[in-house]
Amino acid sequence: MAAGVALPASAQVAVEAALQTDYRVRGYSISAGEPAASLSVSYDDVSGAYLGASVIGTAYDGEPALAGLQASAGYAVRLTPSVSIDGGVAKARYFRGYGAARGYDYTEVYVGVALPVISGRLSYSPDYRLNGTQALYAEATGGFEPAPDWFLSAHAGVLTYLDTPPPGSPRRSHDWRLGASRQLGAYGVHLDLLGRIQGRAPSAPRGANSGRDPVDLVLGLTRAF
Repeated sequence: MAAGVALPASAQVAVEAALQTDYRVRGYSISAGEPAASLSVSYDDVSGAYLGASVIGTAYDGEPALAGLQASAGYAVRLTPSVSIDGGVAKARYFRGYGAARGYDYTEVYVGVALPVISGRLSYSPDYRLNGTQALYAEATGGFEPAPDWFLSAHAGVLTYLDTPPPGSPRRSHDWRLGASRQLGAYGVHLDLLGRIQGRAPSAPRGANSGRDPVDLVLGLTRAF
């Protein structure tokens, strides 16, 4: 959920189903580059408290498989008519990702701020991918509506390990995304251009495992209920 969404006039429950050609988290595919389907449920209370959960599925070797689970809980406060802040905790469990066949999970606490067209968030994890491995993720997301039912967005994030990174992983990596979407009633069509720039892993030879990953184009279709 974007930081500091407008507080609802009454409690709201939202359900959204999505299909997309790949499922990326911070520049990495957790569906092994395969198409994925997801179902998300969120609850926004008039007090500012909110909850969210998602389940992600894909197909590995032609067989349906569970790719990931996500959940978050937080509280948002509007400071002025155009500025709001939020904070909370998130939990994620992915059964494949980062190019590995084994799964991983992590917990994060975060704080965020939102302005009319841009929001930022800082997340801290004490166990990112491996128990006891601390990490920070800083991100900024912006967007605007150039015409009715059309939306353009951009995202940039940087992940930094505060401890020794997992084997084969760089201490710092950057991800980015440029997106466009068209709303058609309850349906939305999304097109995202995204990529990742990573440094060299501490254990890798100089010049290895660094540079830009191939840029990817992800097409998605959503349905709100």
